[in-house]
Order: sequence, then structure tokens, then C-alpha cells
Amino acid sequence: MRCSVEGIMYPVDAKASLFPAFSSFSGHRCDSFLAEVPHKAWSLCRKELDDVMFSFKGRSFPCVFVLGPLHKGPLEDDGSDTVYAPADGKLEGSDWAVRLEVPAMLRSSVTVSDDICSEEHSLETVAPYISLLFPDAAVCHLLAPAGGEKTRRIVEIIRKDFPSSLILLSNNRETCCAHMWKEALEK
Repeated sequence: MRCSVEGIMYPVDAKASLFPAFSSFSGHRCDSFLAEVPHKAWSLCRKELDDVMFSFKGRSFPCVFVLGPLHKGPLEDDGSDTVYAPADGKLEGSDWAVRLEVPAMLRSSVTVSDDICSEEHSLETVAPYISLLFPDAAVCHLLAPAGGEKTRRIVEIIRKDFPSSLILLSNNRETCCAHMWKEALEK
């Protein structure tokens, strides 16, 4: 996975900028392992991101699934039921890093492509939070251009095989750009 692009989707030294808000939250307020996070740049949604992500303060998750839309890429509008994931490795900023890993039981259901996934910001928006709150968690970033049987099957596998993991749905509520994941999660 390519290095993140600091200064565009979030500020340089993003993790350090989280500490003041982080220390003001007393503990976890969220009893669900599913949360919708804004699919926008920090400058447009920082308060909302703080509220959602810090509601998990004090929690521990073995894996964090970040489900997002695929806006760019070669197969954007072809109605494909393909789900993409970046290769296993690390995504790093100047003061944070997250470990990327596609679980074995999902590997046959996804197409691994750093080129396609590096163009999408849904993980970069929440990665500094994940690094701060869940530094040991594996992160599985999944992107879909459209919904279908594959997105439903992946959600079923996540729910069945990873019941104690956190699912973050990266979605713009005005445009519902992650409708394919939202529909699969609501089934």
C-alpha cells in the first residue's frame, strides 16, 4: 500500500492532534461493534469522527473492518460484484501506522490491488484513530464499486467468524455512497 497523503484527508501529525479530544472522553459509550463514519476529509467532519471513534475508547478489538465505496478505479461503473482489498502490510502516516491484513477466510472473495485501493480515502480518514485506539488490531480494508452477492457473503463471514471485531462503514450520509455495504449490513 502506498504511503498515505497527509494534509489532504487529515493533517500532518494526525495522531498527535487526537490527544486533546481523546483525553476528554471518559470511556466507551458504544455497545455495538458497528459504526458509520463520515466519508469525508477531516476538515469537514473532525467533530463527528471524534464522537464516533472515541465512543470506543477503552475497548479492544482483534480486527477492524473498514468497509467503503470505490469511487475510482478501472471498474467503477460496470456493475461489478468485485470487492477489493489492499495487500497485507502497513499503511503509515508521519506519527501512526496500521497493520493491513485480509483474513484467510476472505481471501478467495476479494481482489487484492494496492493500485485501486490507494486511490480511496475511507481507510486513511480513520487510520490515525485506529492506530491510537487499537494499536494491535489488524485492519481489513474492503472496497466495493457496487453491491451484490459478494458483499452480502463477505458481511455474513465477518459477522459469523469475527463477532468481536469492529466494523466501520465509511459512508457519506448525504449521498449514501456506501449503499452496497449498508444494504448488506441491514440484511
